[in-house]
Amino acid sequence: MIRVLAALTACLALFASPAHAADDIWKRADTRHFTIYSTGDEDDLTAFARDLERFDGLLRFWYDKPDRPGKDPITIYLLDGSRGVQKLLGSRGVAGYYSPHIEGTYAVAHRGGGGWRSLTGQRVLFHEYAHHFMFNEFAVPAPAWLIEGFAEFLATVEFGEDGSWTYGKPATHRGAELRYFDDAQIERLLSWPDGERRLIAGFFGWSWGLTHMLYTAPDRGARISAYIERLSAGEKPLPAARAVFGDLRQLERQLERHVRGDMEYGVSSETFPWSQDVALSTLPVAEGRMLELHLRRMGGHKLEDTRDDLAAFAQAGALSADAYAEMAMAEMWIEERQREKYKEEHEDDDAVEDKEMGGPYFVAAEAAADRALALDASHLRANIVKGRILSHRLYEDGNTDGEAWAQARRHFQIANRTDPTNAEALYRFARSYAREGRDGPMMHDAYLAAFERAPQTRAFRVGLAYDLARLGRHDDGIALLQMLANDPHFPKPGRRAIERIEAMRESGTKFPDLSDIDEDFEPDDDEDDDKDDDKE
Repeated sequence: MIRVLAALTACLALFASPAHAADDIWKRADTRHFTIYSTGDEDDLTAFARDLERFDGLLRFWYDKPDRPGKDPITIYLLDGSRGVQKLLGSRGVAGYYSPHIEGTYAVAHRGGGGWRSLTGQRVLFHEYAHHFMFNEFAVPAPAWLIEGFAEFLATVEFGEDGSWTYGKPATHRGAELRYFDDAQIERLLSWPDGERRLIAGFFGWSWGLTHMLYTAPDRGARISAYIERLSAGEKPLPAARAVFGDLRQLERQLERHVRGDMEYGVSSETFPWSQDVALSTLPVAEGRMLELHLRRMGGHKLEDTRDDLAAFAQAGALSADAYAEMAMAEMWIEERQREKYKEEHEDDDAVEDKEMGGPYFVAAEAAADRALALDASHLRANIVKGRILSHRLYEDGNTDGEAWAQARRHFQIANRTDPTNAEALYRFARSYAREGRDGPMMHDAYLAAFERAPQTRAFRVGLAYDLARLGRHDDGIALLQMLANDPHFPKPGRRAIERIEAMRESGTKFPDLSDIDEDFEPDDDEDDDKDDDKE
């Protein structure tokens, strides 16, 4: 009680404080593909939003990809300096990160000392958006070196005030890496991740170098396309590379000469279509505080403090339903981390059961969700949380009561009615049938709709792949997972899912065996044991 009162006092002080000068008020910029929040200058925010939209337009022009409606916009939070990003995560050396999160894809960056177009701030976002663009627009088994090299190559794009654009500039931030790890190890580079899955020294630098060499060659990346076609046809990486690139030792020598020579880059004034519309708004102070608390919860650092501040904020009466729903999410992540720590400490004790953790799953989380629903019965996030808790208990207990499952599923249906475009509600609805262990009406349509709205989200891709296997389309499911399995940051979810689909094919079962892990309540809320952020 004392802790809550202290947090409440601190929260109320925020509203009484004169610290909310104009530069501390959160602004919002909405564009065709982005929602951007920042406390900075409005003119700079507008310029930054247009740079991002122009970058999207350039990629679509360059790779001949039409804009497609029905995609979730990326939410971007711009903080005041890299220290703000590091404080959010409790991690040093992080300039920004991108997270294809199940609740909605977002990125965190900073304005930096050089303003909105600072080298680190802009390059981090361009790098991350290039990843996002690849996963959205290319249904190909891109190898790990190309996934990373593609993002690094495009990260150095610059736009001139005269309408020109520059591409292919050297990734100078990789210079030290290439000097220190001066052997390209071309066969390992082309075939990573190998059976041991150990990242090679200089992987990111050499991936950029190889991509840069191929994209700036006279054929402008035609060999990359030919290589991908062979991989798509099922050819192994090294035979495909030899067929397209020729002698690999010679390719390695060319690559080493390329990165140590004077690199050329392109400048163009060719025009291309892009959306210039930017709608600006200023958030009320209470919404700004709620935004900060949401971002802290998503960052995952010091969750107990965030939980307490959310409780105080909710009791202050401002946006209480939102605050209680966020509090419910924080409570789930806290309990899951405690549970995992407990299991690790007692991994040799066969007698340890979940009840030793203090009863049913997520009691505090459910109480917070119920308080949110009492204030707003149609609240999107609160209904998703409540449905997750109910279905998780049924799954853990092996409960086959159809009415109980239907009751849990109703919360996902309410969330879908509240926001029919919300991909997570669709995914949770479909997945509840899989966890119940039966085919459900609209199950495949819901999986497909969630994936099509946010194909960059690993959970949606894995869920749809499993469902394709349920329908007997095992090869289609595996093909959907290839790019994910080659992700140099987090190959584990894709590779694990492929193994399970192969097991489904062999056993003739409709649903994968998920008994060895909990894929619903990871603290980072994605189907991976690792942190689901791509940090730079």
